[in-house]
Amino acid sequence: MKNHFYISYFGNKRDEVENIYDKIDLEGIDIIIEPYCGTCAISYYISTKEPNKYKYIFNDNNIYLYEMFKIIKDPELLIKFEDEIKDTIVDMNKEKYNNIVKRNDVIGWFIKSKYYNIRPGLYPFHNKWVFKSIKDYPIFNFFNNENIEFKSIDAIKIYNKYKDDSKSLIFLDPPYMKTCNDFYEKQDMNIYEYLYENNIDHEKAKIYLVLENIWMCKLLFNRNKTIDSYDKIYQTTKKKTNHIIIYNNKG
Repeated sequence: MKNHFYISYFGNKRDEVENIYDKIDLEGIDIIIEPYCGTCAISYYISTKEPNKYKYIFNDNNIYLYEMFKIIKDPELLIKFEDEIKDTIVDMNKEKYNNIVKRNDVIGWFIKSKYYNIRPGLYPFHNKWVFKSIKDYPIFNFFNNENIEFKSIDAIKIYNKYKDDSKSLIFLDPPYMKTCNDFYEKQDMNIYEYLYENNIDHEKAKIYLVLENIWMCKLLFNRNKTIDSYDKIYQTTKKKTNHIIIYNNKG
């Protein structure tokens, strides 16, 4: 799947969605929930296959993803945001860039995420200072044409709200367990302990987890079913890993 999102994003599942989609069971489902939504890649892909069929509930503790969702949904806010981005990147230099990316606002976050160098700390090359309208990315139409709610709260709260709904599918793609997740500012790792103590097989919703294929994950979820593993290569770092999909007895 070509990049559907308006920025590059660590953990993006866009190269894996076809593999994941083929392995999940959507029969009887009305609502799809992503407590760690990131770029919403799996839901976006489902929408391309089955448009306007499901309600989507997205959540992420990155407040800027939530802010961007509100901006994309509001034409006036989007025009204002894009005008500010275009004005900000004019005559960009290293000092200006370093000051902007330190800002604790959506503009600083967007520029830092959109215009970066693969080697952290280096100034981006000048030919990257080109702005493409967010309307030109597939995620724009997805956010505006599908039935979507977006939140930025604790993922476990979202999980608990829908875990007893038999018409819900919860897709969990949490931060990985200290092997390649240094880029997460808020490492919400308690989801592993919570799911271990509250066996997903006891829930009425269909639940799928995409996790690294490491011994700790397999130990925590050895009571549950596992779909065959698949290889993953990160585009920027070229790090190779292996993922497994774990699911409950409703999946």
